[in-house]
Amino acid sequence: MRQVIDLFCVVALLFSIALPTLGHAEEIEADLLVVGGTESGCAAAVQAARMGVKRIVLVNDIEWLGGQFSAEALGAIDENRGHGYNGTVPIPRSGIFRDVIDAIETKNAELYGGVRRPGNTRVITTSRPVVSEQIFRELLAPYEASGKIHRYSNYVVESVLMESDRVGGVVFQSSSGKPKLTVRAKMTIDASDWGDVIQKSAAKWDVGLDARDEYDEASAPESGEPATDVNPITWCLIVEEKTEDSLIPQPEGYDERYFTGKWGWIDEKFAYTTRRLVDGNGYDQIDHPDVLLINTPPIDYPLDVFPANVAKALEETEQGSSQKSLAAMTPDQRAIVFADAQNHSLKFLYYLQQKFPKFRKMGLSSEFGTANQLPPKPYIRESIRLKAEHVLREQEVLGFEARSNYATTMFPDAVFSWQFELDFHPTKRSWRTDKLDDGPWEASFRGNRRFGREGTGRAVFPLRALVPSGVEGLLGAQKNLGYTSIVSSSCRLHDQSIHAGQASGAVAAVSLRHGTNPSQLSWQRERLAEIWDGLLDGQDGAPLVVWPFADVDPFEPGFAAIQQLALRRLLELGPADVTFRADDPAADSWYAQVISNAAKQGYDVSALSEKPVPATRREAARQIWAVLAKQSTPNWNRLDSHDADVDGVPDENDPLPYTPGWKSWKHDSTRDGIPDHEGELASNAIGINFTSANSPDVPGFQKDIGLPYQANARYGWHQDLTKNIRDRGTHETPLATAFVFTRVEDVWEYTLPNGRYRVSVCLGDAGHEQLGQNLQIEGKVVAENFDTQSGSFIEITSDVAIEDGRLTLTLGKPKGGSNTCINWLVIEPIQQ
Repeated sequence: MRQVIDLFCVVALLFSIALPTLGHAEEIEADLLVVGGTESGCAAAVQAARMGVKRIVLVNDIEWLGGQFSAEALGAIDENRGHGYNGTVPIPRSGIFRDVIDAIETKNAELYGGVRRPGNTRVITTSRPVVSEQIFRELLAPYEASGKIHRYSNYVVESVLMESDRVGGVVFQSSSGKPKLTVRAKMTIDASDWGDVIQKSAAKWDVGLDARDEYDEASAPESGEPATDVNPITWCLIVEEKTEDSLIPQPEGYDERYFTGKWGWIDEKFAYTTRRLVDGNGYDQIDHPDVLLINTPPIDYPLDVFPANVAKALEETEQGSSQKSLAAMTPDQRAIVFADAQNHSLKFLYYLQQKFPKFRKMGLSSEFGTANQLPPKPYIRESIRLKAEHVLREQEVLGFEARSNYATTMFPDAVFSWQFELDFHPTKRSWRTDKLDDGPWEASFRGNRRFGREGTGRAVFPLRALVPSGVEGLLGAQKNLGYTSIVSSSCRLHDQSIHAGQASGAVAAVSLRHGTNPSQLSWQRERLAEIWDGLLDGQDGAPLVVWPFADVDPFEPGFAAIQQLALRRLLELGPADVTFRADDPAADSWYAQVISNAAKQGYDVSALSEKPVPATRREAARQIWAVLAKQSTPNWNRLDSHDADVDGVPDENDPLPYTPGWKSWKHDSTRDGIPDHEGELASNAIGINFTSANSPDVPGFQKDIGLPYQANARYGWHQDLTKNIRDRGTHETPLATAFVFTRVEDVWEYTLPNGRYRVSVCLGDAGHEQLGQNLQIEGKVVAENFDTQSGSFIEITSDVAIEDGRLTLTLGKPKGGSNTCINWLVIEPIQQ
């Protein structure tokens, strides 16, 4: 018989420990108030304590700490990801997230025979929610013991104390029968699930769809309706393998048609393995039953419209409440929605147990200590969005020319980095029968909201997006941030939420240290540098990756120095320079350029000019930073009091206040997928667009849809390639969004009079990297094993002589092994 850990006993022990209090006072004073015991709230409190804030009050609405990791039961830990699930991250794990994840993996090894990552599933690390909760308690414990952090549980926001345009504190109601609690604080961080402080303050906020004209986002819908269209909640389930059948009773209103439509393809293997937390049967070292997280699309609970019984119950509380966003509902109204979401998840478990034999022995875990054995909260993907000093837009966070590159806008006031897909779970509730809202439904997609649609580049988050516009004494955290709905879908994961809280904690600490409003810090580079110092300080935990280099781990020597140089823009970087190559030789020219950049910014570099160039770039960075760190950080060069870069955009509306325009990088015209020809092609030029049959027409270009050569068209392939067409629908020009590709060697020809021609060809893929592409034009090799990143292209121009009446392009290699993707071609006669 396997040994089974009695996690219910662990829960009981955890919650029997007396929480620290400040006596029975109903009103207390604090330097910093953090609202919400989410992963973001815990990180904010810890970071502020590490940076010297002495009186921190953390108020949580429940007992459980850790948000997504624990109370929301999301034990399969999602984190920064560039492309798909491949066991790697594009940006090294860092900061308090690294502290937490390392502690989780150490605890896993203790529990599961030395296996640090016991899930054997899609994500890298898994953790039972009760274990994660314990880790967050241990994270806070030293600061609670020292008296820096005082924690209160089971209190909800009743009202916010406003002093003119400043938040001065919060009044809380107890959910456990205690007196009201009033916390007066110099600074408040809202790390709650639904932006409770923001909503009850004078701060402006938004929720739901953003219409395209609000922020000029290319993939936003024309209309912002329905306003209730947000990423769905999911009431996750944790189930554990039992020795006997553990069938649950049939839930009220069960109908298998909830799960046999759009998501009917989910089979036993997918349901069992896709979010497994412990693979007790897959490792010889693990003597423990299998443990699964059930978190799949069939239990996503859309919030756009509600079933008839839910809508009726909501309307009985308040007229019009069924039309409200979940975030804007009262706690009692949310409880009505939550009850139906819980029941829906139980329906799916019942369905799995009836349909698949392996699930008959999978019983609900007792680790939450709740009456129904479900987690205390749903997984919340999207909250309110702060109307901040700057609101991040889709076009700013997309990778510049390629998803693997840096984001288009690399903000000067960066406070953390991230990368992920623009990822919407199904936001639309679709009725499955003629009973409509009285019958079964399924979660489906609205418009172009989809799983994993495109993705960000290696992006940085600006301090300004944590600060509410027009309100002082308040910072956003968790998912209550200054971004659009589209951007929120990419910046909501476990690590990103911790990073947001850690950044808010650092901003609060520096603001309190100097008695300065957070809204001023983005414009004071020396204060911003203090924030960076706090985030990069590794004395009490892992430093945070603020500039998203892919190859320098936070615990490597010189990490902080490398980050400091990058954040000050002292390194010469292009959009694709996402690695620092720390152990490469430090070229004299590279070293001299960094010193020159520092001198231009106002640093005294005289001491550096006398030092020999170190052997490696790592040692060079450390040497340079050792000199610069002793100096005050020069402020940015301001050319105008209201428009620092004189680009016609006032500072308060400018994503890059000190750089003309809103893009941090310049386009390489040979890699952007856009022909150099201005407007329509010349009358004697021929343009071919390799694309899908239903793609839009492009002036001057004929469509090639992979058909074999046709005499009447005068062009085509040696074989039918109509199945070898992909249309990514992602690029700003239709010429670069679709392509015909070859997996082996294929030949394309165009009938032409003999003579000399200039041929321009574009290879690449708007949606994926393509490695090892090959092209010959008239037998001449013009691309050999050429790699392009997602959204990046190679544009090749070659002059050729036609002597057989046909232009011939040979793509790929006879033995295959890679794809070659052709987007467009332009043929121009060369005048003799």
